[in-house]
Amino acid sequence: MIPLREQAYIRDRFEQELAGRVKIDYFTQKASAIYVPGREECAYCEDTGQMLGELAALSDKLSLTVRDLSAAPDEAKKLGVDKVPGIVLRGPANRPLRFFGIPGGNEFPNFIEAMIDASKTKAPVSADAAKHLKKLKDKVSVVVYVTPACSYCPGVVRAAYRLALASAHVDASAVEINEFPRLAQQLGVRAVPYTVINDRGAVTGAIEEAALAEQLAKAAAGAAGPATTAGETSAMAPPTEGPPASGLIVPR
Repeated sequence: MIPLREQAYIRDRFEQELAGRVKIDYFTQKASAIYVPGREECAYCEDTGQMLGELAALSDKLSLTVRDLSAAPDEAKKLGVDKVPGIVLRGPANRPLRFFGIPGGNEFPNFIEAMIDASKTKAPVSADAAKHLKKLKDKVSVVVYVTPACSYCPGVVRAAYRLALASAHVDASAVEINEFPRLAQQLGVRAVPYTVINDRGAVTGAIEEAALAEQLAKAAAGAAGPATTAGETSAMAPPTEGPPASGLIVPR
């Protein structure tokens, strides 16, 4: 799935920049031979598994564990996985970074950065972000909804991930929302990035690391406000069959 030239580039980056071991837990779903009422087939599970297998083979510091979601409910609950494809990255700090869906398009290079960031014992954040993180006393969740073609989404996802790595009180996930149309309809997502904090307050648009940390601190204090537009957005494309049209994009 990942072209050989890009694999060589990623292998070199991993060799130079992976500081410690990173566990990749992948939750998937086997295709059903019969129709099961209420069950949605996972169109991207096979492709996601292949991508992760290729990435894990590029460094001995990466380990991949594959589980069927329905056969491993306890492990899924422990790692906060409730849909497939579900990916969890854990490094030396053992702070999970979740991605639901296939990290393709603009999210692919960001996923590589997340693996490198997760491998480090400390996640450097800005002074302003660190100041807001110190205010956190309780757990706060942040979920960033993205699409592969969105150019503003990777920055928000990386900010959420870095804050989660910097603070044990932050729980971060990213969701490729085109793969979960029912969820998109339920949440009323019309544009991305769409960031939900503590299942209540929402921010639509690009938001920088320090500003996101401030919103997390406000949410943890019970001061989360109504949905706001913080910056640039990308309109959601309708769901498509097969892998994302934008394909894999490797950073240079």
